[in-house]
Amino acid sequence: MHITCATYNILRGHHTDLILKNIRFLIGEGADVLCLQEAEVSFEDSLRELLAHTDFSDWDMHHAHVGVGGNVAILWNKKKLRLIDTKVVRLHKLRIPFQLSALRELTDKIERAALVGSFEWEKKVLQVTSAHFAWEGGEKHRMRQVHHLRETIEEQPADFRILAGDFNTIGLSALRHSRERTLEETLGRKYVNALPKLHWSFDIAYTDPRDKLRILASLYYLGLKFRNRLDYIFATSLNVVSAAMHDLPGSDHRPLLATFSIAATSPRPVTIATQPLEDLVNEPR
Repeated sequence: MHITCATYNILRGHHTDLILKNIRFLIGEGADVLCLQEAEVSFEDSLRELLAHTDFSDWDMHHAHVGVGGNVAILWNKKKLRLIDTKVVRLHKLRIPFQLSALRELTDKIERAALVGSFEWEKKVLQVTSAHFAWEGGEKHRMRQVHHLRETIEEQPADFRILAGDFNTIGLSALRHSRERTLEETLGRKYVNALPKLHWSFDIAYTDPRDKLRILASLYYLGLKFRNRLDYIFATSLNVVSAAMHDLPGSDHRPLLATFSIAATSPRPVTIATQPLEDLVNEPR
């Protein structure tokens, strides 16, 4: 029994045709569930039009729109996964000292979030989380968000968990393994990194005109590349069968795709609700 998950920050869907083409590609590569970040409200209609095609009649999606930085989505194959419920988790905002009130006005507009979907899969419960963590505030603030999300998703029983998304582990390339180890330690040993020591998943070949990083994109065309490892897929009680990054055009992030099998020591099945539950919003403590 295998499950294949993709994660993809789609750069607000600005390069719409390329992003839709890439989503088609990921589904064609066997993805059963896709976790999207920067899936803005303006891109939702394009996604719905895609899934309305007969080729994707078995697919459905849920969005979470909670503000700048908090637009995430999950797409899944209904033949493989039966939705039980979804939940939105709002992540902690950056704490700004009162002396920096002007900076607070900027950061207050940013709302990081995760969308958690619980599915029936092979008569067990698979929990899939699409998350978008903060770059603002640095590693300490980011790991605070990761810790909070891990605690929150583990409040809900599940046989298997997949946590995927843009972790925004930005920094000097030479220190990328150190940042990755910090992330793995924050999540704990039971969360298996599907693509350990991947060199990069982000560069600035593609930008959105509204993005301040656009000025850096000009350096790309001069032969200079700014690359970082920002995207991850983690799983619990599952073995990694295969995993890869796909270098596709259309976003400053590259999609990751990972296939998992059930681990030999997987837990006993969790009781599955017979009816989908109403969406919940989990505010940070």
